[in-house]
Amino acid sequence: MLISLFGEFGPRRLPVTAPADGPARAARAAPVGVDDTDVIVQADAAESMRAHLAQSRGDLDQASSMITLLDPSGIWAPQVLRALSDAGAQRIEALNLREQGTLRTLAVIERTQVARNAGGPLKVYHANVRAPGANSAEIAHALAERSHLTAVIVGAMAPHGVTGLLRGLLSATRQPEWQCPWLVFILPPGANAMRQRILEQDWTSAVRVAAMSESLTGPASVWNAVLTAWEAASLAASSAAPLANPLITKTGDSGYPSRAANDDATLSATAPTSPQWMSRALSEVARTEGVRACGVVELSCGDLLAVAGEPAQATELAQLAPALCASRRAHIAAGGPSSPGPDEILVSMGTRQTVLRPFNQSLALAFIAVVDRSRANLPLLRYRLLEAERNAV
Repeated sequence: MLISLFGEFGPRRLPVTAPADGPARAARAAPVGVDDTDVIVQADAAESMRAHLAQSRGDLDQASSMITLLDPSGIWAPQVLRALSDAGAQRIEALNLREQGTLRTLAVIERTQVARNAGGPLKVYHANVRAPGANSAEIAHALAERSHLTAVIVGAMAPHGVTGLLRGLLSATRQPEWQCPWLVFILPPGANAMRQRILEQDWTSAVRVAAMSESLTGPASVWNAVLTAWEAASLAASSAAPLANPLITKTGDSGYPSRAANDDATLSATAPTSPQWMSRALSEVARTEGVRACGVVELSCGDLLAVAGEPAQATELAQLAPALCASRRAHIAAGGPSSPGPDEILVSMGTRQTVLRPFNQSLALAFIAVVDRSRANLPLLRYRLLEAERNAV
């Protein structure tokens, strides 16, 4: 007897099971590394899942950590799960939902686990939906509803495919069953129009939406994007300060909020510059992996107002700051008076990178940092810079 394959999908709790002498739960021969099981249902598969998840994951604060990968192309999510399974020596658990009358496969739900240093394992799910019809996405949506984060791998989708995807998710997130607080879209590089279209949708206030650009070169690049989004969401959830906009996270090309997203907002002339705030903000950012030194710089002249990090690197940062500020002013001058300033100046120098990123709330100040190129997580660093500024205003 199989008590529970997925933990959250207990066989006894499914609304309908097959007769005792039928093939309802016969474990089939499966490839090495995969636990493959059939479950036959009479009722609607999506509603069966919702009914069970409402009981087992009714309180996301108490439920195990869960990410759902929505992959309309069906290319990347299976590769990611297999790569995670191989890297962590964890088996992939596959649940085949079959229709009772015809035994056709409605969907194959796969899951693996990612071990973490702190807390329980992170469960990663993907639903390969095979049921035809307009409601075929409901099974995937039912899985996403009770996740802590849903990552939508858009990739190179046709425009009409993106339209259908957005319509389905907009409808799903407005339903009372939807509990997932984070919806992250992974887009191909340069998809600015698609990003703007996604973020301008009328998303419900209960869902935070972000878009990230990522070169999809393999399962590792996809997972790195998902993991960056997970770390950023975890950081926001653990922060005592509320998000400046709890509805939608407007993003720039980096996948995180940019000045261009706030063109319709009123930008203050200065941001808080008290020594106490700067020391507190920089101490948080300096703890980000790969950061050697960071500071707050005055854009007009390149003077450092505060600095934190390794002493030798801090001295170098003071020397580089005027050059980066001058480079930014040159970009603005080349673009003309109506051109917005660049969201970021990033200079690579061998094993190091220097980042200059203006405040969203200031026309005069910016963060600057020297990072280790091989260890730095730039999307996470950008997010922490944003959080430091939010906590100051």
